[in-house]
Amino acid sequence: MFSLVCGAGFALGATETPNAGSNVFTLVGSLAMKLAAPVLSIFRLPETLPAIALMIVFAGLICLGRVLYIKYRDLNMLIQMGRLFPNSEREFANRYPHFEAEMLKFPVMSRAWFEFCETLVLPDPRATNPIFKNTIRPHVFFNVDRLEIGIDAQKPLPRLFGGMGLLVTLFSLSAALVEGADVIAATGAEASSDFMHHIMGVISETLYPVVASLFIYLILTVALWQSEKTLGLRLNQLNDKIERGVHFITQEDLTQKSLILMERQLEVLLEVRAALTRES
Repeated sequence: MFSLVCGAGFALGATETPNAGSNVFTLVGSLAMKLAAPVLSIFRLPETLPAIALMIVFAGLICLGRVLYIKYRDLNMLIQMGRLFPNSEREFANRYPHFEAEMLKFPVMSRAWFEFCETLVLPDPRATNPIFKNTIRPHVFFNVDRLEIGIDAQKPLPRLFGGMGLLVTLFSLSAALVEGADVIAATGAEASSDFMHHIMGVISETLYPVVASLFIYLILTVALWQSEKTLGLRLNQLNDKIERGVHFITQEDLTQKSLILMERQLEVLLEVRAALTRES
């Protein structure tokens, strides 16, 4: 008896659960349709899609101008920096106080320059040919990340415009299909040739935003690639010029010099010990 009651209750719950689930989906679906209806009605207007495509083009051109501005601003700064650095180690040592003051006029370069100067080995005042030495390559300090220059922040722009164009196109395509379904439901007849011609025209208009976004995508991609390549080339030239002004010392050289110094100290200690032994 108990099993029969449980079985009946389970069957009743199983029949009520799909009905409850379908009611929930019906409510959610109707709410989504009500929320999407104003947006779809906007996309049904004939002037909406060309206007959106034109706005995408204008916004893309503004972003393109921003990319080109950053490129020429940073490129001009790197060119001026390259003109400050001497072309030889001797000239670097002679002009060091002067062009260091000039270097500090570039706020972007200040942090990298101070960190680079910490690795410099100052020349011996008694040396006949004083030169600066360093133990770390300049490109460790003078790069896009350390200087906070370049167009890295603008790299997501092409994908952003591509996604925007696809989103608008899908919304407008959905609006066109809903309009076609409403017309067929209202007339109660099959789609005629005139109606199909109208629908094909509406669907073709939905491609305006995605075409505009792809156009901007290509332009921005080429501009970003060319800007990154140009800035990277100029930055490499700057690092090469800095390396010509200082004498780079490898860790192997430092280790070898340390060993030679230790050997000399050991020889001196042995000589002192031998002298003390003879005196005693």
